[in-house]
Amino acid sequence: MSGDSAPYQGHLDRDGVVQQVGAAAAREGLGAHRAAYPSIAQAQRQHVKRVRIAAAVLAVLVVICLATGYVPLAFVVGLPLLMCLYAIMKYSSAANGNEGSRLDLFEHGLTSVHRGAVRVVRYADTTVLQNNVRHTQYGQTTRISYAYTVTDTTGTQVTLREGYAQPHEWGPAIQQAVTQAQLPQAVAELNAGRRLEFGPLWLTPTEIGSGNKSTPWPQVEEVAVKDGYVRIRVAGRWSALSMTAVSRIPNFLVFHALADHLRRGSASSG
Repeated sequence: MSGDSAPYQGHLDRDGVVQQVGAAAAREGLGAHRAAYPSIAQAQRQHVKRVRIAAAVLAVLVVICLATGYVPLAFVVGLPLLMCLYAIMKYSSAANGNEGSRLDLFEHGLTSVHRGAVRVVRYADTTVLQNNVRHTQYGQTTRISYAYTVTDTTGTQVTLREGYAQPHEWGPAIQQAVTQAQLPQAVAELNAGRRLEFGPLWLTPTEIGSGNKSTPWPQVEEVAVKDGYVRIRVAGRWSALSMTAVSRIPNFLVFHALADHLRRGSASSG
């Protein structure tokens, strides 16, 4: 199949999108279709409608307060009104941007449609950067924002966000598919004695390192993720070697699987 997969431009209706996605997937040899995730534009517009009702009620209350001389109270009511107006603009813009978006997962890759552009990603030769943020208030999770930056077949980075439905499902599915596609080759390269780079971190059959610093595998007790950072425990202490955010490590699941394999291998051989 040709490696040329420049995004298709222009407005596409629903049937047009399906046809373009199918054609792109067939041309790039993505294999069997696995799942489709539509845009959340409709849900965002429903939210805008609810907020508009709240804004209308608040606007009436502000007018009543001003008409009856309760000016300070009008300012109190006016604050949530301004917040509603901001939310209306924000979600209306987001809904317009997400209109017609679609994410399709295939056996060997994915296609994404956003703003009329169809992009193709192959699991075997892409990179994935994951930047998921848990938002909390008073110790409780209020929402999670999702962002997966992948490299398409043209070498262009594309960020997939929660504008597609069910990011908690398609995000891990993409990560797992990339890991399955790339892990065997990565293991083969390590067995051949090569050094593999994962952003700021690197691995060899004998060491894990960052820049000019490294630690031999027999000294590594654990490679873990804590508060969004990769940490390495050496001799009972968390090493400063690996204060690297997960969001900076391309193909993090591949990295973690290799690190665990090398650590366990050195421990068993020791």
